[in-house]
Amino acid sequence: MEENKNIFSEILGFLLKGVIYGVLPILLFIMITSRTAIIGGIQSFVILTGSMEPSIPVGSIVFTQRFSSYNIGNIIAFKNGDRTVTHRIVNLEKKNNLTYYQTRGDANNTADIDKVPQTNVLGGAFYSIPYLGRLVLFLKTVFGFLLFIVLPALIYIIYEIFNIKNEMAKEIEKKLLAKMQVKT
Repeated sequence: MEENKNIFSEILGFLLKGVIYGVLPILLFIMITSRTAIIGGIQSFVILTGSMEPSIPVGSIVFTQRFSSYNIGNIIAFKNGDRTVTHRIVNLEKKNNLTYYQTRGDANNTADIDKVPQTNVLGGAFYSIPYLGRLVLFLKTVFGFLLFIVLPALIYIIYEIFNIKNEMAKEIEKKLLAKMQVKT
């Protein structure tokens, strides 16, 4: 019985450490890059519509980075009013030392009406992870943050407190046994 308890405890500890040291840093990286480009100029965006399917499915997360220029065929994220759009460049033109991009979603039949000035480009897409954006959107809710960030951290802390308690109990037991042996 004690052996099964130890095996279960080791497995639980391994899983918790995997979540805390493996998954949590990745999720934190995504959460930070979804708000700012402070980490290596990388920003992440969640694809909310099907305009880029099948290349980038709805719910995917796209990582972008600013480049000095973009070419036809590149996927860019850009500001369009108060929205962020991720579409492919289908044409470009230069006017008065400014570059304007004509974009289109891969699933759309026609190009976007408005041309995108380079000043509105947030970055070029260099990597995407299908469907992970759904988890990111959930993590941005209070319940999601508590469930996937705070709860695993608390479980890990409690697990470590019990490990420390057990180690302290073993040390106390050793000291008591040593005292008992000295008296005899």
